[in-house]
Amino acid sequence: MTLATWVDEHTVDVTVINGREGKAIKRLRNKSIGSIQKKLSRTKNGSKDHRRLMAAKKKIQAKTKYRLQDFDHQVARKAANHIIAHNSGRLVYGDIRGIEQKTKEHRRVGSHQRQQLSKWSRGRQERYVNKNTGFKGEYLDEARSTKTCPACGARNRPTGRDYRCKNPSCGFVCHRDALGAINILQKAIHGTYVPIGQDVKICVRYLRAVKRWTKDQRLAHRKVQRRKARALSSAQNRASSREISTSKQRQAQSLTSPLGLDQLVVMA
Repeated sequence: MTLATWVDEHTVDVTVINGREGKAIKRLRNKSIGSIQKKLSRTKNGSKDHRRLMAAKKKIQAKTKYRLQDFDHQVARKAANHIIAHNSGRLVYGDIRGIEQKTKEHRRVGSHQRQQLSKWSRGRQERYVNKNTGFKGEYLDEARSTKTCPACGARNRPTGRDYRCKNPSCGFVCHRDALGAINILQKAIHGTYVPIGQDVKICVRYLRAVKRWTKDQRLAHRKVQRRKARALSSAQNRASSREISTSKQRQAQSLTSPLGLDQLVVMA
């Protein structure tokens, strides 16, 4: 998800929210269920192995469902933070409703892209954003938004994640998702793709939907946990040694002192 907002006459603020976490969750689910389906095909319906595999399949589906809901909430929360921080009064979505339909018949995308489009939870993310911001988002046609240069208006097909204008007199370079958001922003304001100009500064902020630790952070966390475990172990050892010494002293005192009536011990 990408959001673009005019800060002033010479600055556009763009927030790009990475969706790789959602793709990873769905890919893991598909692989796990595919492995289970392969085993199910070799079992008899109603058998013990069949019931066990079906239970494992339902567990994976339920766990994935809650993880995807959490991921969509994280994306919507970060998008809402961008909207609230800029005190926006209008919310416009690029209209891609139905993009996942009839892709095979029209041969618009390949099989890998079709699978990603069919698993895209775009509608739920938009509902969460509307709920968090209180806006009712509008929809605007985004045709050619990723092919039009926002600086000079020239059109060319982008390659990779960065857009590079092939106009020799322009040479505009920008993140591909940010480019589409800027063009939709201009179309929402002016009704068409109006160039923003060469002197406009585009500030792109790249966010991950779910925070993950780096390798160095994980190693540092392990070292801290080890130090805490060693400190706790040494503290427990000191406490146990003090208890042992105290019990020995009490035992020695009980052997040397005369027995009273309240200390009578009967052994049978």
